Amino acid sequence: MIIKAPRGGGKSKLLGTVGFDDWFLNKRKVVNMGGSAVQAKIVYDYFRGYCDIDASIQTTIKGKLKAIETIGVEGNYFCSVNASTKQTRGKHPDTFISDETCETADELIHSALPMVDSSQRPLVIMASTFHKIFGIFQETWDAADERGYLRIQWDIFDVTKTFPADFWERPEIAKIHDIQKLKAFAKGRTGDPDGWVPIDNIIQAWREKPTDDWFEVEYLGSRPSAAGLVLKPEDVDRAMFDSQKETRYNYVRGATVVLGIDWGFSSMTAVTEFMRHRDEVVVQLDCKTYHQIASDDIINQVVEKVKSKNIRFIYADSAGKFENVALQNALVKAKLACKVIEVVFSVEKEEMLGNFRAHFEQGKIKIPERVMKRDELVSNKEAYWQYKRYRYQEGTDRPMKKDDHIPDSTMCALQHFKLGKLVRSIPVDPNVKEDRGEKRNDKPITAGITKKIF
Repeated sequence: MIIKAPRGGGKSKLLGTVGFDDWFLNKRKVVNMGGSAVQAKIVYDYFRGYCDIDASIQTTIKGKLKAIETIGVEGNYFCSVNASTKQTRGKHPDTFISDETCETADELIHSALPMVDSSQRPLVIMASTFHKIFGIFQETWDAADERGYLRIQWDIFDVTKTFPADFWERPEIAKIHDIQKLKAFAKGRTGDPDGWVPIDNIIQAWREKPTDDWFEVEYLGSRPSAAGLVLKPEDVDRAMFDSQKETRYNYVRGATVVLGIDWGFSSMTAVTEFMRHRDEVVVQLDCKTYHQIASDDIINQVVEKVKSKNIRFIYADSAGKFENVALQNALVKAKLACKVIEVVFSVEKEEMLGNFRAHFEQGKIKIPERVMKRDELVSNKEAYWQYKRYRYQEGTDRPMKKDDHIPDSTMCALQHFKLGKLVRSIPVDPNVKEDRGEKRNDKPITAGITKKIF
């Protein structure tokens, strides 16, 4: 089952209700995974509220109600956790509920789905407001019939309290800017006797909306607009390839290979590996992401990768100054002829974006559908989705600082593979003369570290 609904539309209460029914009536094991710890608690609180309705329910509970888990005397349980691999590891429920799927990292959803494989009657429920234009929620929604999911959707006007039919003609309402557009969204509906959202609250949200697209996503459950994407989705699709079938793009010993690193600190760190192919084509060989992993552990893995493929250049985000110095020290200690070249995003981002877009638009980049991890091929979907979701801040030529780690590390690596004719990072007024500035001069951070320049 997959549910698409607006903010404040009752998704969490519905999931708490369904979870309780499945646990109490069907004696099943249920895991609810929220997009955050707060979201997980909201659903669990709804569940606990039903447990207190009647004393007879208490007799079916083993021990006392716990903070995040309730266990039945027949071994059935309801557990509500925040999104992390640690929280879902070792659990084998009959029902898996993903609340606010779009707020959960796609790889965590993928890792959680197999939890129900051992159940005789497995059930997966995804519910979310459509905050991500591309990702596991979008793919599941679009392919629901093929994947065996039931689609359920509603918008804010389906849960609005009853209001008069002539509401839109009232003078104080009629004078609101673009109010006729909001009226059109209502589609003649005048609320529901069981609704809980006052129409005045919707009017206020309409007045305060930052953009129409924001309102349509948050209150109508619509998917985000494709406007403002850095890359065309079709260009990303064209770049993807199956390494098992298109073997000409696989690693060739002796080929030029470089790494790009975007240090994430408290968030994701991304390390991408690219190889020069024929005719200016570059091929992604690997894409590793790390979530709150110590930099020393990441550096050790990078050093091993440099050894295995004789990598001579690493292009790393200059924001990780200490990490870059530690990495260069580790390379020197291992006696590896590899330079760490810092990339200053604040200075070079426009040219980097142009080179990034040019590779995709001109078909000069190939991305594998799967990459090797622990001696087996695993999905490279996280890279695919981040490339597709990468977008500009509205009304600017600056990309949003969201879903940007893999694109940023890719732009770092592509500094080694600059196409002869770049495209602009974002379309501009053709009448404005462009000042390209001086030619870039890459400088390795080897000062004081190595005497020999490789």
